[in-house]
Amino acid sequence: MNMSLTGMSIPSIASLFSVYASLSAFITLLQQAFDQFIPERVRDYIIEKIEKWFSISKSDPCLFKLVIEESDDSEGYHCLNQVFEACDKYLSTKLSNTANCLKVSRQRAEDTLNFRLAQGEQFKETFQGKELVWSYVISSNENSRQQDEKRHFELVIEEKHKELLKSYLNYVLSFFDEMMESKKDLNLHTLSMYMDWHSVEFKHPFTFDSLAMDPGLKKSIIDDLDRFVKRKEFYKRVGKAWKRGYLLYGPPGTGKSSLIAAMANYLKFDIYDLQLDRVDSDSNLKQLMLNTNNKSILVVEDIDCCFGLPSSREGDEPQTTSKISLSGLLNFVDGLWSSCGDERIIIFTTNHKEKLDPALLRAGRMDVHIHMSYLTMPAFRILASNYLQMNLHDEHEHEHEHPLFGEIERLLQTVNVTAAEVSEEMLRSDDTEVVLRGVVHLLKGKKCDNKETKEKQLTLSLSDKDMNLQVGKEENLIKF
Repeated sequence: MNMSLTGMSIPSIASLFSVYASLSAFITLLQQAFDQFIPERVRDYIIEKIEKWFSISKSDPCLFKLVIEESDDSEGYHCLNQVFEACDKYLSTKLSNTANCLKVSRQRAEDTLNFRLAQGEQFKETFQGKELVWSYVISSNENSRQQDEKRHFELVIEEKHKELLKSYLNYVLSFFDEMMESKKDLNLHTLSMYMDWHSVEFKHPFTFDSLAMDPGLKKSIIDDLDRFVKRKEFYKRVGKAWKRGYLLYGPPGTGKSSLIAAMANYLKFDIYDLQLDRVDSDSNLKQLMLNTNNKSILVVEDIDCCFGLPSSREGDEPQTTSKISLSGLLNFVDGLWSSCGDERIIIFTTNHKEKLDPALLRAGRMDVHIHMSYLTMPAFRILASNYLQMNLHDEHEHEHEHPLFGEIERLLQTVNVTAAEVSEEMLRSDDTEVVLRGVVHLLKGKKCDNKETKEKQLTLSLSDKDMNLQVGKEENLIKF
């Protein structure tokens, strides 16, 4: 049978090439317009959506995806997700030799590099013979006025093996806990401009051995710390939150901050430096409390002047206007919110204990009150041992002390001087004789200053008495 092709036109090869050339030119023009006229962030967003559309997680219904967000807002508070932190630390130890595209960073006070997955990159790992795929995703947060981005991890596994995820996450969390337990460096957390915690490595060198403090007081503090960390079951049995409150009070320069550093290094606890005058409300204070980790020291320095707590003395006015109520602070110290965590220490410091409201000072809020006094001779011996490398820890060595030690001891009994002032004097030379004579000169100068101050006060007092007497005579004459 002869079939006619009449009426059907077969395009020629030349016309096909012409169509191909026109289509190629159109695609090229479209690509140039896409690159030139569409902003880079919009281009990245469109490409990301296209890649997700064609990704296996969209096309294959047999995969299960677990999302691990950086923060948990389910209760109305912006709380850090510790699972996200654990995954972040875990992946940072795995990525440097395996992933194809990484982000690297280093904090200003840190020595180590931090590796993270780049946006849209994947990391594959095998656990108990099953493959898991990690992805790091940054998405826009339209509801936040302070931050434009929200971060989360996506963990993908075959749906028939999704029961394995619980065991895998427990493995990741155990790895994180062991890493935090064995780490050598501590972290110092402070408030960022977004009212959340920002951390750097804490490398303060102070220890109890180098702390210039009366040995008896130092031993009592160490014993109290040891007893606290060993009493988890005790606190649980008596129904109390596993926390301890310390109040450090005394003149400036007597070593309050140094004692905090020594406590942190001794316990291997992170420090959270809470500036209450920057906290906007009681609810923000609760949020910050929820975002602190266990085994940490929360520090509120200069509690008497950092915000306007009412004074216990009549007639005293608060120095500043606080956005935090006293009830909010008390609830933070020993109320329901204070029990959101274990093995925590809260430290308040003040130069004027008498200005604090008695409600802050009772047991259960501030359990231990430590008076940081002026320098004493036992504390000076510790300074001399540290700065001059003199072996003064053995009591039998005291009889072989430097001859100037006797004069220094007599002066310390009559002069108020801080460890910070004497430490500064000891930095002036490496020669023991020069340093000790400088300390004697410092103490004598303070003694003369104190004598002149007392004489001026006595003169002013006598002048006031004479003036009062003269006024009294004049009043009597007027009455007469």
